[in-house]
Amino acid sequence: MDSIKLLSPTFALDLTTTATASGLQLVTNTPTRAYRVAVINTGSGTAAITFGTTASNMAVPVVPTTGTGAAYVLPPNMLYPIVIDCGSPSVFVKGVSTGTNTIYLTLVATE
Repeated sequence: MDSIKLLSPTFALDLTTTATASGLQLVTNTPTRAYRVAVINTGSGTAAITFGTTASNMAVPVVPTTGTGAAYVLPPNMLYPIVIDCGSPSVFVKGVSTGTNTIYLTLVATE
């Protein structure tokens, strides 16, 4: 089983039913390059997030409906985080929710 090494402080992103306008940059506090993000949704609404390498090249997140999808979906009231491969050491995130939620994100490495 892989262990998880934390590479940054935890960032909070408050979400509403309108997608966040600009990308939140996640910054590592170690020399290790982070390509994964641990994410947890503590709110009661479903959240959708997208990642990008700059704030300007990001897709606008939408909560998917039947036959659509362009974002990572986070179920409501998560008890444990999930780890998502963000593909780049430079990470920006945008989000949207079906309600008012806070998600928490931490850059991680798996070992």
